[in-house]
Amino acid sequence: MEMNIINTGTITNAIRGRDALRNKGYRAYMFRSSGKDSQGCGYSISCECSEERIKEIFEKERYDLS
Repeated sequence: MEMNIINTGTITNAIRGRDALRNKGYRAYMFRSSGKDSQGCGYSISCECSEERIKEIFEKERYDLS
């Protein structure tokens, strides 16, 4: 399974996204992003889940991670 990283705009959205993935049984971790590519507060979520499945979960839970 591939590791995907999702960038979020705020720590709150990172926590919500991580928890949504965990509630579906995936191992998801939140971490502080660093470098020039970090956006907003600079938090990201990593998860061993396909990008399509992540989008599906977030759409169903109505999470906008921007």
